[in-house]
Amino acid sequence: MKEVVTMHIEIIDTEEITTYVGIRATANFFNMGESVNQAFMELERRKDEIRHITNPTVTYGITPPNYKGNTRVIDFYCCYEVEPMLNLPHGMVHIHLLPRLYSLTHYVGPSSLTGTAYDYTSKWLSENGYAYDDVAYYFERYDELTIRDNDTVKNEVNIYCPVKKI
Repeated sequence: MKEVVTMHIEIIDTEEITTYVGIRATANFFNMGESVNQAFMELERRKDEIRHITNPTVTYGITPPNYKGNTRVIDFYCCYEVEPMLNLPHGMVHIHLLPRLYSLTHYVGPSSLTGTAYDYTSKWLSENGYAYDDVAYYFERYDELTIRDNDTVKNEVNIYCPVKKI
């Protein structure tokens, strides 16, 4: 059976500071999968410790600016959005994302092929007068349509990349 992947890209300008609380996963880029899975399991297990989660059915994977193309040890943050940020549970991290310009890639397809969305986004950006702005965090939004456990074509993820007009 052929895997079906669809993608749509738009440029959005966020207007507010958003705040996230979660668990840090640290590993070599090529071994990140297991570390991220463990961090998401810990995040779910400790969910009740996080106050003021804006939507308990939505999680985020947040990566620092040095993530893209880095083959060394990197961080990945598994988080919930919170509002307001009042207390940080022991051993967790908090991240504030400032308002900025993002490309939003809506990806539908097997989770094993999600990485192709970044290649598609890179090509789209260069063809439409944009470039990555590697001074800000990248993030992925996962909701009830995101299916990580099964490599189904019904999996959906929204990928936000910081960009600038060139």
